[in-house]
Amino acid sequence: MALRTDCLKRVRLTSTWGASMPWDQQDEWQRNANSYRCTLHFKGRQFSFDYWQGVGISHDPRVDDVLDSLLNDAQGGEQTFEDFCAEFGYDPDSRKAERIWRACQLVAKNMKRLLGKDYETFLYADRN
Repeated sequence: MALRTDCLKRVRLTSTWGASMPWDQQDEWQRNANSYRCTLHFKGRQFSFDYWQGVGISHDPRVDDVLDSLLNDAQGGEQTFEDFCAEFGYDPDSRKAERIWRACQLVAKNMKRLLGKDYETFLYADRN
């Protein structure tokens, strides 16, 4: 757990209520969830993104939850499409699955840019 704590101490999260994604582009779950526009700050770099939490979560996004979510997506984006589908139960012939995988690849790219040489330290840190 020490590595997790060390990693978290170095990242700052700011968030405001309401995602920037237009309402008509959100899926049904996103429309019913709590939406935020978040920014992670690390070593003078930042990454801004929309973030949703289920209606049962009554607190604002926390850095540990946000990082865990983004790093899980990044790991998925680093897999081959076939491995991604197998791991998450998607049909490899699905266009939706490919869109999700490509979105995960974009998260990986942005997390690598944000975290720089520390990316793998965060990616493989104990996040349980």
